[in-house]
Amino acid sequence: MNQNTGVPDADAAGLLRHALASAAAAEMTRQAPYLSARVAVGVDDAMTLLEFHEGRLEMRERIPLLCPWDFAIRGKAAAWLAYWAPVPEPGFHDLFALSKRGLMSFEGDLRPFMAHLQFFKDLLALPRGEGRA
Repeated sequence: MNQNTGVPDADAAGLLRHALASAAAAEMTRQAPYLSARVAVGVDDAMTLLEFHEGRLEMRERIPLLCPWDFAIRGKAAAWLAYWAPVPEPGFHDLFALSKRGLMSFEGDLRPFMAHLQFFKDLLALPRGEGRA
């Protein structure tokens, strides 16, 4: 159980997947109509593959062992949950701040990520405040 959020760490990947399957995520992907990329998002050992195809998002929870992706963002469940707090603590408010603390990592070809930086920051922040009283 994460002390700051009240959400079990094991549920962090589910929280992310629920938010990415929401209508808000579908609407948000329409804001990036030219984005085509495969993104692996890791919460502890749980990987989720996000495939963006010109304004559409397909999400896969079961990823083959040698599945290719353009870039990956990985972090521990506790780091993601701190990032998703309704009002994150200083240093936990941004993906790059978490990376600077050594709690989040970026791998692969980051050009699609940097070209659509605000989109990805907003998309990955969708779980913020969900599931907390």
